[in-house]
Amino acid sequence: MISQVIFDLDGTLINSLDIFIKVGNKMAERYGYQPLSEESIKELLKLPMKKRLEVLKIPKFKLPKLGLEALSMFNDYAAHVEPIKGIKELLEQLCDKGYKLNIVSSNSLDNINVFLEANQIKVFENIQSSRGLFDKHVTINRLIKKLGVKKDEVIYIGDEYRDIEACKKIGIKIISVLWGFDPKELLEKAEPDFIVSEPNEITQIIMNIK
Repeated sequence: MISQVIFDLDGTLINSLDIFIKVGNKMAERYGYQPLSEESIKELLKLPMKKRLEVLKIPKFKLPKLGLEALSMFNDYAAHVEPIKGIKELLEQLCDKGYKLNIVSSNSLDNINVFLEANQIKVFENIQSSRGLFDKHVTINRLIKKLGVKKDEVIYIGDEYRDIEACKKIGIKIISVLWGFDPKELLEKAEPDFIVSEPNEITQIIMNIK
């Protein structure tokens, strides 16, 4: 049975895509990259993250510096981002039923805490920031060891293709959500355990996992 639920932040708990687009285009202007139109963004989101970086011609060695700068710029907006509709109710349901809630996100701890404090959300027992776009499996695995539970007691909830890849690397179940960054057709290619279109579907799925 599931005892620990781990959430992604961006695209899962909060709708922050527009903010990252705004931040990304500001950085594009600063570093001489081509700013993205709404249409080009839609096409990019159909691709896994590694393919997106290839299309944007962003070298991997620049990712750590660009990532830190983007998250620093995100901080200006963190207190004003609201939860996805239905998320607060979902968190309350899961807490009421005795599940322990956690966050593992590629966003910074500072940004996560600013958002949680601004929205008076105090249900998460552990909050971890993943160091890099493709290292989330390492952070999730470290958290599971800290929690002292078996992997079949843990489920992750995320909105991206790379979330599914991370969970498969360490052998835990994942619920992919359709209100986030990655479209349904991309998520289905990665074959998550479950796909949901509304937050209110999640509690029942978790309760039915034996």
